[in-house]
Amino acid sequence: MTPDQEVPAQNVIAGADALIWVHTVRDSKGVLTSGTVDFTIRYRLPGPTSITGLHIHTGAAGTNGAILVPTDISGATPIVVDTTGRGTIFKPVQFSSVGAVSLSTINDILANPQNFYVNLHTVEAPGGIMRSQLARAEQKILIGVMGPNNEVPPTDVKASGLATATVLRAFDPSGIFTSGWVTFALNYTGFPTDTTFTGFHIHDGPAGVNGPVIINSGIGGGVASIPSPTGSGSLFYDIPLARTDASFAAETATVNDLFDNPGAHYINLHTTVNPGGAIRAQMRTTDQMDFQVTMSPANEVPPITGLAASAAAKLSLYTVRNPDGSILAGTTIFDIDYRGFPAPTTLTGLHIHDGTAVVAGPVTINTGLSGDAPVVTDSGSGNVYKTVTVSTTAGIATLNAISLNPENAYVNMHTTVNPGGAVRSQLAAVNTALPSINAVTSNPDTKTLPLAPAEIFTVYGLNLAKYTSDLSGFYLPTALPLSLDGVKVSVGGKSAPLYYVGPFQINGQVPVDVATGPQPVIVTTANGASTAFMATVSAAAPAIYFDPVSGTAAILKNIDYSLVTSDNPAKAGDVLLVYLTGLGQTTPPLQTGNLQTGSALNNTTTVTATIGGQPAPVVYSIASPGFAGLYQVAVTVPSGVTGSAALVLKTGTATSNTVNIPVK
Repeated sequence: MTPDQEVPAQNVIAGADALIWVHTVRDSKGVLTSGTVDFTIRYRLPGPTSITGLHIHTGAAGTNGAILVPTDISGATPIVVDTTGRGTIFKPVQFSSVGAVSLSTINDILANPQNFYVNLHTVEAPGGIMRSQLARAEQKILIGVMGPNNEVPPTDVKASGLATATVLRAFDPSGIFTSGWVTFALNYTGFPTDTTFTGFHIHDGPAGVNGPVIINSGIGGGVASIPSPTGSGSLFYDIPLARTDASFAAETATVNDLFDNPGAHYINLHTTVNPGGAIRAQMRTTDQMDFQVTMSPANEVPPITGLAASAAAKLSLYTVRNPDGSILAGTTIFDIDYRGFPAPTTLTGLHIHDGTAVVAGPVTINTGLSGDAPVVTDSGSGNVYKTVTVSTTAGIATLNAISLNPENAYVNMHTTVNPGGAVRSQLAAVNTALPSINAVTSNPDTKTLPLAPAEIFTVYGLNLAKYTSDLSGFYLPTALPLSLDGVKVSVGGKSAPLYYVGPFQINGQVPVDVATGPQPVIVTTANGASTAFMATVSAAAPAIYFDPVSGTAAILKNIDYSLVTSDNPAKAGDVLLVYLTGLGQTTPPLQTGNLQTGSALNNTTTVTATIGGQPAPVVYSIASPGFAGLYQVAVTVPSGVTGSAALVLKTGTATSNTVNIPVK
């Protein structure tokens, strides 16, 4: 937010960073029914004043429009700013079908945020002292598993930590970066008593390299050092940054790279004893499990009667994984819209508990909401949004248990009137169905080809997993896991490494040592094993990757790795890289599940190719580095071929699917 965006522009030195969350409640058809708009405003004003308004208005840049989402700040109830001119405003605003803020307004803001602006008013500038158009934000949750051995050089402290970085970025309608926001959260333990922290930062730099500080929490940079009398505890910092002026270019670049390449950055905690860094970790991407439930007094044990309250709850679990697929650590976001409580109501707890629907079980993941840190709701409705870094043994055990059977955990909200719980819900309904396989195919689903040893394959069916999981939470894996969230697959009695599991689809790799011929495929979940599905395994079954919607094949030009398309056709003499699976064993031999390192070429058996019916010379055919079961074949486009040309590969007696490529 800046004064020059006001209409007319304001001649004052001021600014603010605005983070606006829109928490929505929808019915079973996805129709918006109610919700909460949360304003967080970090303002910088010239000096003492009174803030007399904070609103969302309708209007494009350069125009003034009506107030559509007001807060309760006004001339009669202002915010008094002290001599520093700085502060933070947090204001929630409820909306529903009968409130002052209409559902159509919220739908419009969600659909076209650039057509609305947030405006801050003061007694000196009643029409607005600074404003900004809204821009939709993207969110990335990153985790760092911090330890002394990650430092360069390693330190001798016996401490550890689990850090969460919540990274937000926004772009204007033309795609220009406008702003960013990073939240640091750290649970640390094991430091000597009376340790003093002197820095907490995100640095640029891969593992094993010391790099510059780019995103600074503020410790040691204008904020007093932080003592830790017990050596264990938590840190939390909320940092708006990456404004559009050139001085924020480094932060802007790092924020964008944290979305695209987080492993190139590390988070570091510094102390007086270890000023260069005591514990550190590369940033890691996370996988995500979402649970959307309705919390009710009737679900409490025993049920609560005479309370007409409810809560629409979304629980998002972000996790990082051990090499075997189990959960190493995680972060949980609680997004709870509660309705119908008496006014006023004091909320004294919000937790995930272990326990089935008929059990009052122990708290294992705690938001920190308590009798000492309550939330008081004057209207009986509101939103609680909490991010919790899960590092305790009990919490990690619960994350792993949820990944197997989410119905055995529940979310619970407590009040002063109902301290044992006022509204609650299991994270999922009980599901005891066995997995059922409908089809087994190569991963590029060609329908007609058999499987081959080492091939990436797909299982289709029902109840194959309780929700989706992939490799997002793995850090620099060297091999695929044999289990994801309790889901296992066997082919011919041998365990198949997994890329992805979901309720209707599983992607994995055929074990390298599976015998040819008919072989049973079996999926096993926490509920039990499926009936065997018979699939044919051949020595080779080449299947070229393609987009089933557009028909575009996974073929790149070797010269610049650009995708061959109608706008970027191949031409005679071009060397093309064809990506496929199903070429079988290589020399030297592949190992089941191992990701190829690229240090040695694993050559396949002889492959031939035709393009447009003409022989196309094959430059090489290898297992693709960095993957398990993926191959790449380099072929040269022959002369005399134009238009949409059919490309076919063959090894031995096995012929691939046909894909068409544009040739000019």
